[in-house]
Amino acid sequence: MAIVGFFLRQKRIKPATSRINSMELAKQESAGGNEATSQCLLKLVANDDGTVTIERTGLQLVDGETVNLIATIIDDKLTIEEKKGKVSGLGGREEAYTGRVTLDFIPSGSKMYVRYDSSVTGQWCKFAFKNVARNHVEHELRY
Repeated sequence: MAIVGFFLRQKRIKPATSRINSMELAKQESAGGNEATSQCLLKLVANDDGTVTIERTGLQLVDGETVNLIATIIDDKLTIEEKKGKVSGLGGREEAYTGRVTLDFIPSGSKMYVRYDSSVTGQWCKFAFKNVARNHVEHELRY
């Protein structure tokens, strides 16, 4: 009976850690044409101090909109959800922006399985990332 209990025992899960982070936004420079507006890339960079910088290109925003990331860690899984917000109602046409944010709660040296979801566009990507100094990954978001 002890053997059955050993195999049916559930894996211990650490408590979830969640943070809401506001992205710093900058207009993307178009390199002759619409290249800047069509490239939706996600880049993660592990910094020397243990923090991780996330850069997202191809954000289509109207003047006055903001982007927030909700990052949640459960064990070795990092889920990041991108959500739009609105600060002021200036309106206008959409332009391409690059967003950047630094996360300081990912354990240094840890390997994380990352899922990035944009609830606004429906785009996503999945990959593994190890938080060691100067490590970086870049992925294209897809539907």
